[in-house]
Amino acid sequence: MNLLYLTIVIPVLSFLLLICIGHHIRRENITVIGLSTIGLLCLLMGFVNIDYYVNSVPETSLIYTRYLWNWFTINNITIPVSLYLDGLSLVFLTMIAFFSLIIYFFAAGYFTSLKDIYTFYAYGNLLIASLFLLILAGDLFVLFVGWVGVSISCYLLIGFYYRTKKVSYSAVKWFAIIHIIDAFLLIGIFLIYTGLNTLNIADILNIASNDLASDSEIIFWITLVLFVAVIGRLGLFPFHLGIAQFVMAPMPAIALLQSFTIILSGSYLVLRLSLLFTMSSDVFIFMGVIAGITIIFASCISLVQNDIKRLVIYINLCQASYLLLAFVTQNWVLSLNFIISYCITSLLLLFSTSLLIKIGNGERNVNRFGGLWRQYPILYSCFIMSAASISSLPWVMLSFYAKSDIIWELIKANKMGLGIIALIGSLLSTISILRLIFIVFHHRQKVEHSTKIGFLSYLPLIILAFMSTNMLLYLPLPIQGIIPIKDINAENQFILQLLLVAITILGFIIAYILFYHPNPEIKEVVNTPISKMLIKLWRNEWYFSKLIHRLFVKPYHYIALLMKKDPVSKWMYFVNWGIKKVNFQIVSLESGQLRWYIMSIVTGSIVMLFLLILI
Repeated sequence: MNLLYLTIVIPVLSFLLLICIGHHIRRENITVIGLSTIGLLCLLMGFVNIDYYVNSVPETSLIYTRYLWNWFTINNITIPVSLYLDGLSLVFLTMIAFFSLIIYFFAAGYFTSLKDIYTFYAYGNLLIASLFLLILAGDLFVLFVGWVGVSISCYLLIGFYYRTKKVSYSAVKWFAIIHIIDAFLLIGIFLIYTGLNTLNIADILNIASNDLASDSEIIFWITLVLFVAVIGRLGLFPFHLGIAQFVMAPMPAIALLQSFTIILSGSYLVLRLSLLFTMSSDVFIFMGVIAGITIIFASCISLVQNDIKRLVIYINLCQASYLLLAFVTQNWVLSLNFIISYCITSLLLLFSTSLLIKIGNGERNVNRFGGLWRQYPILYSCFIMSAASISSLPWVMLSFYAKSDIIWELIKANKMGLGIIALIGSLLSTISILRLIFIVFHHRQKVEHSTKIGFLSYLPLIILAFMSTNMLLYLPLPIQGIIPIKDINAENQFILQLLLVAITILGFIIAYILFYHPNPEIKEVVNTPISKMLIKLWRNEWYFSKLIHRLFVKPYHYIALLMKKDPVSKWMYFVNWGIKKVNFQIVSLESGQLRWYIMSIVTGSIVMLFLLILI
């Protein structure tokens, strides 16, 4: 574990190497550098895991701290740079290393341009280094540096094709939104220091549990501000406008961003400070409200989207909302299990969509595909597995157990409304993904596609497809003594599982009727005024972007135009103009006679003064 700092140093050095000389290296060598970097990280994490488990004592938590240096000291505040490793951070670091390897391997076969591949690996390495710093930080201020590093890396990946004006605008829009969110985390850090007089994470949890009362005012404001930072990072309502900008990035970058970067950084903050959140019951009310709104909001949008990228992004956003529902149950182990399930499911869906877009030579309109199931059976199977995971195929998929446990815990906690919304979200997500599959693979073929996909491109999808099954069910995690562990009472849960089975079947029947081969009666219903209005509303994302534009962007733009004219300078111009006018009027009174008159007075005064002196 003494070499733990290399998990940050290695990707940073690789980032600097690719940025400086990446455009002078052959594509094959860049691929070797990128895969070697992440391969070394995986190897290093393998040694760290072995060392951790060898030195661990049963039913206890091993904590490793490595002090590096003091960053700065102001009065009594000293910010040390140190690495903090326990079972929770070990789980997150292992997930980052493994899923990064899968994404890097997929990107090696996806990108064909030299510039694209070295840019992706460079920015990806910076992102991974920032994530490792965030996870290993023992101090909230150092954690904030990693948090901001993730934000900057996401900005670079969104602006991947920055020479296109629309892409550049989306990247700037993301940058503006995410830095508002980062400000909330910074405010939360200030509040924590004000209330607890420390920024060390272990000391914060210890002091809070001993000295602060549950539901106290300081606890409420700390958790509320941190919660805003988390939902902003996850891209949930009303900060989904940031996630919508991901559509401008290439698909491997979207996989790197939405599949695990955003979800891991946001969820880690909650799990690491879970003791603080547990002490504030009010914040869980806000969590439930935001999760419920986002599930309905994103599900309805995905139902009618024709842009494949937007469709899968909103499906994944709906799935990410279940993480907040898991937090509401305060079952942190269940939350961790759902994070693993979500990463696998979303990566599988995004990789499958990537190959579909590649087959269509960049085509993103779902209605321009068709009849691909015979031509690309492996890709078709991967989409089926994605649909099975998103719809929580009963007793087969890992997501089924994760979602059923979340809903069951909500029902036991008398949060029946959230449980119903979770069931509705599962139904709508099932219809959305089956709509995509039916249109792309079963409708009449519109265009001939001859793009060949090699087996190596399918390999990451096949691995993820196997992992999405229940083979990882209740994976043992080394988190004893780190986060509160609550057992799940499975009594009578079988009834809920049967209800999920019925919802999955109902979703398949509705999708089959609406999208497989819609009959004239269905088309008539779709063409009714109410249906057209809803489709238009959802296709335009509930007009939320336009609402924000009218409420905030246009007033800001108007004020900016006023400031461009510089009203202060304009006022000073009028002052100067008035002075000049007055001066002009005074000067106009002068004439030659007046000058001689003044001169004669002065001369006479001198003469009279001289005479008085002499006499």
